[in-house]
Amino acid sequence: MSDLPSARRRFLATLSTGAVAATLPFARAQAADAPAATWPGYSKATVIDALGGPGSANKPDAALDAADLADVRASGITAVNLTVGSVGSYARDYDGAIEGIAHWDNEIQLHPDVLMKFRRIDDLAEAKRSGRLAIIYGFQDTTPLGENLDRLDTFRELGVRIIQLTYNRRNLVGDGCLEPGDAGLSLFGRELVERMNTQNVLVDLSHCGRRATDEAIAASKKPVAITHAGCSAVSDLPRNKNDATVSMKHSKGGTSRCILA
Repeated sequence: MSDLPSARRRFLATLSTGAVAATLPFARAQAADAPAATWPGYSKATVIDALGGPGSANKPDAALDAADLADVRASGITAVNLTVGSVGSYARDYDGAIEGIAHWDNEIQLHPDVLMKFRRIDDLAEAKRSGRLAIIYGFQDTTPLGENLDRLDTFRELGVRIIQLTYNRRNLVGDGCLEPGDAGLSLFGRELVERMNTQNVLVDLSHCGRRATDEAIAASKKPVAITHAGCSAVSDLPRNKNDATVSMKHSKGGTSRCILA
């Protein structure tokens, strides 16, 4: 087991190109190098895009058009972690998140033959069976919660199932990966992790500072996710995680999940 971190690094370095390619079908679904065209097993796989969404990145709040829907169908992706709401601002993040959820609720209602809303694990099997894309609502910051953890209940009821604790900068929960102080989780952040565990909302640590990442893994009673980061031993960027972090156990003995997207 002592070779696990280095083996993981080799594995991730080998697959890094493929991991990135697997997130591209929405934009290039019909390209010759798309996964569906190169791997026969792709059509049978349950494929989850750990951070993305249908439509063009240049028009994230626009209505989906026929080309967007064709890309969704051609992609073969089963589910996607889609960010609803902006990041880094307490001023409008609650209202912005509500508006983002309403926008995607409307798109799902308009295109029920292509899209479905993810609420529970069984929805993955249903999305695969029906050939639709399950949209998993997520936040890339905890600013929509403000100082009120009761908002977690509201957003979970509206379908949010993934919340990233920080986005680069410091917030009330803890330090992001670009904060030089690397101060870790606050008491407020620890309480939030506990409530997210209770509500079965996935803790995402992708943009968290290294100390906040480690402290959240240690505090969580359920597995956490690092949905869009890599290993610092492969590329030493602020958002990437070291081997010790990726191999950490959470408080109930599970291992943190490092999912490249």
